[in-house]
Amino acid sequence: MISGFNRLEREDVVSVYSSQIFVNNRTFTINEFISAMMPMIKDKSGTTWTEEKANWFGEGIDCKLLKPGAKSWQRGKVRITLEFCPEELEVKDNNESPLNSDNSPLDDIRQMMPKNGQ
Repeated sequence: MISGFNRLEREDVVSVYSSQIFVNNRTFTINEFISAMMPMIKDKSGTTWTEEKANWFGEGIDCKLLKPGAKSWQRGKVRITLEFCPEELEVKDNNESPLNSDNSPLDDIRQMMPKNGQ
């Protein structure tokens, strides 16, 4: 994926911080988002809604893609999805950070405990 974005599945739940879009709530499943978006696209298309148009949100529609630097077109399918990019966690540079260490914070306590048979 480009820039760390990952495709969201239809049952994933998203809660947005800004104003609502397509749905009435700030928290929604991807399926709810797509279901709410479809009628708006139907209204804008001005034509009859067909199974082929619905496939933009499901199995995808046949297409070909030309990427910069590619020598030829690539056949496949395209569909509308939502993607998510997680924020990067800030990691400290010192060795004491549990994020940078294979050691558990409990290792010091374990070393002070008597071992079995001693």
